[in-house]
Amino acid sequence: MERTFTKLQNKEEEEVAGLRTHTLIAILGFLSALVSQLTGLWFLGVAFAGMMAFVIISYIRLSTGNGNAGGTSEVATILTFLLGALVFFGHILLALVVVVVVLLLLTYKPSLHLFVQKLSLEEMRAIIQFVIISALVIPFLPDSNFGPYDLWNLKDIWKMVILVSGTSLIGYLVAKLVGNKGTMLAGMVGGLVSSTAVTLTFSRRSKQGKSHETGQTGSFYFAMAIISACTIMFPRILFEVFIVNRNLAQQLWLPILAITLAGFGGAYYIYKKRQGKKEETSLPLKNPLNFGTAIKFAVFFAGVMLLVKYSSENFGDSGTYIAGALSGITDVDAITLSIAKMATSPENYPIAINTILLAALSNTFVKFCIVMVLGSRQLLKTAAIGFVAVFTTGLSFFLYYLLF
Repeated sequence: MERTFTKLQNKEEEEVAGLRTHTLIAILGFLSALVSQLTGLWFLGVAFAGMMAFVIISYIRLSTGNGNAGGTSEVATILTFLLGALVFFGHILLALVVVVVVLLLLTYKPSLHLFVQKLSLEEMRAIIQFVIISALVIPFLPDSNFGPYDLWNLKDIWKMVILVSGTSLIGYLVAKLVGNKGTMLAGMVGGLVSSTAVTLTFSRRSKQGKSHETGQTGSFYFAMAIISACTIMFPRILFEVFIVNRNLAQQLWLPILAITLAGFGGAYYIYKKRQGKKEETSLPLKNPLNFGTAIKFAVFFAGVMLLVKYSSENFGDSGTYIAGALSGITDVDAITLSIAKMATSPENYPIAINTILLAALSNTFVKFCIVMVLGSRQLLKTAAIGFVAVFTTGLSFFLYYLLF
């Protein structure tokens, strides 16, 4: 259906297969798989070879006629046949996933082309580096524990590097794709990459020059962006915990949801109070991924694991909380992942949740200090609404888990 719609929109009359033909090809794939169970897999192979011959002949005919060198419709036709066979063999979920991916690729072709055009050579290298980090490095790392308390495992540590690097890279690419869509959205998307960078950028901008965007109106928009960036950090924390420790994530989702609603509620309140016309602004973000950054995070993550273990062994729960608060000052990802890995039993979940909350609130307090030191007085007064909402909600849950 998508292929037919695209051809009609582009006013192209010829195509390899239309709506009816694709439906028949899917049925052919299903029946070929059915018959192969009676006669042998050779029948499915012959049917697939015939389909390939049909596609090749059609491609040659069409490309000779109008100079069309694309192969999207041809590949889609082959996939349709294979999807029919997958459904017969019972891989329905896999077939549905493939269908969704194919439809997204076909439907958003212009957006994907525009996205690729926006990428710089540095960003392409970042994507290649991430593939190397995630697919080529980890198979060669030893899967055994070593070090103090037999705590470190290079393969596990590198998995955390992949998780954090991948999350930041995706946020960065989304920011590139979204582009200049307004200050609040820029803050939210930028927060997926680095909420600290967003806070620094808009705090400094609130004091620069004498344009309209540095006045009261600008302070409203900058405050929305900062609060949105700081708030989006909490769902990111929940996502990281879910990947590492799903049982802990099932206990953590409620405080994270409440804090997120409080933060975005504060941003929405600031939005309702804004004055002046709508304003759009760009947010310069640096590429978050390179080998140096990945190695630094791996070392920092290992250090945080040791700090948490040492503090809990020698100072009990108080030591764990102190380690969380101190680690959160510089990086909330490392302490979040460390605690999630170490919380192996339900009785440890309250301490783990409180440590993660302390780290996140400590990190948020650092951003509040950035606004206080680098931002204008009007920005501080406005952004304080969102910060107070986040701190109040987070500390309420901390006290609940501490006392009950």
